Amino acid sequence: MTDTAKEKAPAVEGTNVKETIESILVAFILAFIFRAFVVEAFVIPTGSMAPTLLGAHMHFICPDCGYQFDVNYSSPDESDPDDPRIDTDGWPRGDVYCPNCGFHIVGRKQENEPLLPVLYGDRILVMKYIYLLHSPRRWDVVVFKSPDMPAETHYTQNFIKRLVGLPGESLMVLDGNIYVHTADDPTWHIQTKPPDVQDVLWRIIYDNDFHPHLQRNEEPTWVQPWKQTAGTGWNTSADDGGRIFAFDNSTGTGEIDFDPNANSTTQTTTDYLVYDNGSQRRALGRIGSPDDERANPVSDLKVAALYQRKSGDGPFRMELVRHESIDHTFVAELTPDSVRLIHRSQLASSAISDSQIGPTLKLSDLGIKAGDPIFVELMSADYQVTLRLNRKIVLQSTPNDFAPNVQWLLKQWDTRQSGKPGEAAIEADNQSCTLDHIGLWKSIYYTNRDESGQPFNEASPSKPVVLGPTEYFTMGDNSAVSKDARIWPEPINLPAEELNVQAGRVPAQFLLGEAIFVYWPAGYRAFGSVSVIPDFGDMRWIH
Repeated sequence: MTDTAKEKAPAVEGTNVKETIESILVAFILAFIFRAFVVEAFVIPTGSMAPTLLGAHMHFICPDCGYQFDVNYSSPDESDPDDPRIDTDGWPRGDVYCPNCGFHIVGRKQENEPLLPVLYGDRILVMKYIYLLHSPRRWDVVVFKSPDMPAETHYTQNFIKRLVGLPGESLMVLDGNIYVHTADDPTWHIQTKPPDVQDVLWRIIYDNDFHPHLQRNEEPTWVQPWKQTAGTGWNTSADDGGRIFAFDNSTGTGEIDFDPNANSTTQTTTDYLVYDNGSQRRALGRIGSPDDERANPVSDLKVAALYQRKSGDGPFRMELVRHESIDHTFVAELTPDSVRLIHRSQLASSAISDSQIGPTLKLSDLGIKAGDPIFVELMSADYQVTLRLNRKIVLQSTPNDFAPNVQWLLKQWDTRQSGKPGEAAIEADNQSCTLDHIGLWKSIYYTNRDESGQPFNEASPSKPVVLGPTEYFTMGDNSAVSKDARIWPEPINLPAEELNVQAGRVPAQFLLGEAIFVYWPAGYRAFGSVSVIPDFGDMRWIH
């Protein structure tokens, strides 16, 4: 038999075992290298970034409107801040109301009433050392070694917050927004969030897709917060159980305004969040009481609806109002073939002045055919007004169109004037149309005073934070309850690392990386602190 015809010798069993073991060891080594230098998993322990990222919480589905929402849960055992022991079940600290319709869901625990399940915090992936490739950017969600309580944590506790201040800037929080200036430009400039960030920071005020239906016997009856205030023609309970609004007036005008006080136990145009159950931002007292005066009015709003013109050639308008030294009204106006964005300003004792933001656009140029339903979103956030049609930005203001009166806002803050919240309205003329998926949202509101009304240690208008050449400023999205750079009292003093940093700053050396993805959304747990049933549908990129 020739060499080429010889049968292949059987593999030695010991060789196969050796190769398998080597493969496993290589895999473990690569995994450890990947974890150490590329991506690492972290758990969200608290609600300081909620609802963007959830810590331990309780999940509710409103039995009246069907809206799903979460309420913060504080564990009594937080011995390991990075991975605290979370109770399997518990009870909210206070009464729970649906943020959308105000239905009273949970009250004081009754004897023999079973505890409610507690969900674990989101687990996220953090891109480590990403800042070796590019500098940290404003609005990044970052993980860093906390400068807070160094005597207890020795700078080993991980925090996750949103990065809002960059090296070399002076920064203040004013009227819920972020303002900065630099040594080269001493003028305060508001910082505008990019669209992908702003989209995750809207908080529900009312979504008409979740229309309540129950007869309430022991609390105030729910009423539709969109109310006709001028003209005729609107029917706000036209179809689909009240989820669709209809307008029918071929020769006149009708307007509906949103009344934030129509249902006193809902979230409104203040910075109160149902998520912060038990905090002192809003004291509801008895069912049906008005908002607590300590809540801050929010002016940054988004109104949206799916608009379907049936007949007629009159304009359809969405309006947002911001009250400042001048009342500013922003109007998105749609005709059968065009759209434009109007800025209307008015002093208390002067005539109305109109200007147009951007050009008048033809709907056909935007790919919208006559008679097509149009999803319209009008947004005002960070003194930037945006109009989106079918999820695409078509018109947007610039600082030349609309900018804050910073001196007036500072005077308001100094004299403790809280101002008025924003307003929303919808108007139609000479047509027949329907609205579906109607909703109103508010943006997050960064606070600069504590519960007693005193300015925070850092970044209030009375004490702007001044950042050094390698220092950053971070805050939680859930501003009312976040323990962040505004209140850290102690400086960083590490001579061995040549670090001598004032309180409220995060040195570049403390940044661990950027949070990029929620890979294990808060889920139900079966064993101890292990979440074994994640909400896979809530896996998401972090913005």
